[in-house]
Amino acid sequence: MMDSVPQDREYDVAVYGATGFVGALVAAHLAEHAPPGTRIALAGRSPDRLAALRDGLPGAPDWPLVQADADDPASLAALARAARVVATTVGPYARHGLPLVEACAQAGTHYADLTGEVLFVRRAIDRFDAAARESGARIVHACGYDSIPSDLSVYLLHERAAADGAGGLR
Repeated sequence: MMDSVPQDREYDVAVYGATGFVGALVAAHLAEHAPPGTRIALAGRSPDRLAALRDGLPGAPDWPLVQADADDPASLAALARAARVVATTVGPYARHGLPLVEACAQAGTHYADLTGEVLFVRRAIDRFDAAARESGARIVHACGYDSIPSDLSVYLLHERAAADGAGGLR
């Protein structure tokens, strides 16, 4: 997927909204599991909060910090131009999300969010699908939304069936 984005971007992945609850979890996961050499940036409104987050992540002391604000389209456009992928946790998406989708669609930057806001997704598709197709950006909504509870339930059922000697799930 990332092959269609120019290689000369500063960052492979930018986590936008990194200082929020879910953003910090994403950043911590990347700090522990990202392949060596992955260029990760933390993005959000407050450089001080971004620095505090980064300082608390083992393995992330050199990650760049990018100041970007949902109310500042120029900052979002700069973020999109600098990254190959932007993963955003900044919601509510209906209020804050469209400018970033637009910036990514125009810059050819892949975009992922975790929204469950159906009307936001519809608006994003209606407004930015053509630009994303033209630039090669992949816009992916609802990553992990509402799939995690069902996935965990199936996994727990699998473990229980194995523990009870009932065999595998069919």
